[in-house]
Amino acid sequence: MSSLKAQKTRSALLAAARDVILELGIDRLSMDRVAQTAGMSKGAVMYHFKTRRALLAALVEEYAEHLESRLKASEALFEGTPDETFFSGYVEWYRSFDRDNAHWAHIGTTLLNQNFQDPELLEPVRRWYEKTFSRLRALPKEKQPMALLCIMALEGLFYTHKFGLDPLRDEEKNEIYASIRRAFPAKAALQTLPKTASLETEDDHAAS
Repeated sequence: MSSLKAQKTRSALLAAARDVILELGIDRLSMDRVAQTAGMSKGAVMYHFKTRRALLAALVEEYAEHLESRLKASEALFEGTPDETFFSGYVEWYRSFDRDNAHWAHIGTTLLNQNFQDPELLEPVRRWYEKTFSRLRALPKEKQPMALLCIMALEGLFYTHKFGLDPLRDEEKNEIYASIRRAFPAKAALQTLPKTASLETEDDHAAS
């Protein structure tokens, strides 16, 4: 199997695994169901993922890559230094998730919840958070407490919203967004990304 064909097959199998999780729940994720959903043989699944745990590990890795791509896409909507675009990008990312959290947010929270007792499996997401928070720790000392507070506030908004425990009204959230942007201002980019790449509709964070 050529490397390009193998990569496409692997991506299709991961997409099928996500569909199984969304439609049936992660407890019913199996090699057989992934093969059936993808329209491939079980042997094809086993070729790429020797065990169910290997499949879960690949899904977690893919989710971490999704987090990185979404943050970059959201930051690209703004102009300024990386420190300036980070906060406005993070806010815009959360706002788009808040509007529609049907796909990646569900996948992410399901994977994290299912595997929280397996630190090795969740290592890609942990590394993503470490990389992301290292940007905050690189800020001048006097800015770090506010920076960490702002990001943890958005993370808290994400999880309470995703688990159906959202206590805030829209106007209260908008005040939080505005406060963060005042603390770390950035200008909107003169030329925004295409609609399909700029803001998420069904593909979202977070958790994060």
